[in-house]
Amino acid sequence: MIKKILDGISFAEKLLGGTAFAVLTILMALDVFSRELGTGGVAWAQKGAIILMIWGGIIGASLTSAKGGHLRPEIADKLWPESMKPFLKVIEHLIVTAFCVLMFYLSLKNVDTNRGMGDIHPVLDGLPIWTIMTIFPYVFASMAFRHFIFAIMPNMRPDDYGEISNVLDEFEKEEVGY
Repeated sequence: MIKKILDGISFAEKLLGGTAFAVLTILMALDVFSRELGTGGVAWAQKGAIILMIWGGIIGASLTSAKGGHLRPEIADKLWPESMKPFLKVIEHLIVTAFCVLMFYLSLKNVDTNRGMGDIHPVLDGLPIWTIMTIFPYVFASMAFRHFIFAIMPNMRPDDYGEISNVLDEFEKEEVGY
């Protein structure tokens, strides 16, 4: 059941992120073609493309986190005995969860403050600024949920992806032979 929920979230995020980048590409192409035709371009295309790039990029961070690829300090990994690694993984995911919950709270507060101010985007006429910012609380909530699941259900946890120490170990095995 939890796996289906996590897979559903990932599917929806892939769809949203992919759509953001597809629309961004179309907007930029329309802008360039209309400039070449001498009509001056699409006035709001560049600002809209930036917003879509931010949305697509932050959703990409959530998807990367879902696959086990995230920034974390690896300096002490070799200091701990192998027997402690499962416990340390739980702690790691709980720390990431706490960080994401804090960022969710702060970004939600930021959205609420901006909504109260009533600011409208200067180029995208009629678009309230707070609507653009709604992606941040969503992504932090999504990441907090995932990492909490990874902390309490180790079988749901993805393998760590892209850890430098693993890459260096593999490199040594291939290049040096030991």
